[in-house]
This record gives sequence, C-alpha cells and structure tokens, in this order.
Amino acid sequence: MRSVATVLLLATATFSDIRSAEAAEPVHLSEMEAKALVLSAPRPEYPFEARRAGITGTGIVILEVDPPTGKVTSARMDPSTGSTILDGASLNAFRRWRFKPGHAKKARIPIIFTMGGNVVTELLVKKKPMNEALERFLGKGTVLKGPIPEYPRFPQWTHKTGKGVYELRVQKDGRVSEVRILKPSGDATFDRVAAKTLRKWRLRRGPLILELPLSFKLTPTKYSVDIPKDR
Repeated sequence: MRSVATVLLLATATFSDIRSAEAAEPVHLSEMEAKALVLSAPRPEYPFEARRAGITGTGIVILEVDPPTGKVTSARMDPSTGSTILDGASLNAFRRWRFKPGHAKKARIPIIFTMGGNVVTELLVKKKPMNEALERFLGKGTVLKGPIPEYPRFPQWTHKTGKGVYELRVQKDGRVSEVRILKPSGDATFDRVAAKTLRKWRLRRGPLILELPLSFKLTPTKYSVDIPKDR
C-alpha cells in the first residue's frame, strides 16, 4: 500500500482551541465563532525530508496576536512535535496566519503530522443533546445549559474507558452550586474535567440533587461521553 503523508490541523477539525488571553479563564469558542476570527490560515507543508524518513509528530502551536491588526507577532511550539523539521514547518506557516482585528490576542492550535493510510478526522466529543439524554432522569426540557466534559487533548490520547457517578447540587435558580464524585470513573483526569464542567450546568428548575452516571471511551483518535443505563 502506498504511504500517505498527512498534516492534520486540529483547528481545521475544530477551532475550539482558539482562546482569549484577556479573560480570567480561557474562552472556549464554537467552531463557527472561531472560524469567524481567522482571515487567513495557510496550512503547514509536510517537509519532504520528514516524509522520506517517516517522521511523525504531535504538538501545539501557541500564537501571540496583535489585536489591532490581527497579525501574528510570535509563534512557538508547546509542546514540540518532537522534530525540529516538523516544528519549523509548523511555525513557518502559522507565523503567516491573520486574524480579524480587535478579537484574538492569543491562539492555541494543536497539529498532527501523520504517515500511513489512515487519516485522523475525528478528535471531537460526540455530542448528543444533553437535554435529550437526561429525559429519563428529569423529564423533557429540563437542561438549559449542559456542556459535555472534554478530555484534554494533550498528553497524547491512549486507550482508556471509565464510568463514574457524580452528584449535582442544584440551587433554586437552577445553577449548580456543588459537584461531588460519588463513584470515581477510575481515571482522575476525567473525574476532574467532569466535575469542573458539571459545575457550569444550569437547569430549568431547582432546588434538587441529581445523581448523574457518566461513562467515557478514549482512543488515540476518538473520545466519547455517554450516560450509561446501568451504574
């Protein structure tokens, strides 16, 4: 089988990693919102010497942007792809990016250089509307805001699964005041992001205490979260 070299910009698959540096906490943008910030985005080329040597790598490009002009003022790898050749190709392209003036100040963009016939196309949480998923617990139309816990993309993903139970204490106004881990999933990272994300939920009614089971499945290229029928 002929070898295929691929450069995958995770920002092309999802722009959710473009973040505001001015906010107290990084702002997580939707794909549509993030695309609206980018005026020009040349893709890195896969250097011939790297392809010939079978060099692959995964890293993150950190861009500093001048807000008035939208021009990139600096670019660095953190972490590196592990190859100076791939790092150089990445930085050469990203230094030429241009953002919509007056918006972005800093951008964090994952990138993967991969060799082989398989092209990674899915590095997204599989999202089923949370309100629909929770109908059997709370009834239809209860969840006003229910973001999905997102597993950190770095370090590099491996094969993991887990299932935990989380207690949400909901105030009268529907905001979550506290999240307790009743049953750990077996993965401390997932438990941490799950608790942090569930605190951002908002329900239509309260006060109430909700015991929510969550399961996750992680592979090197895919991540999914579900509400299991059994605990």
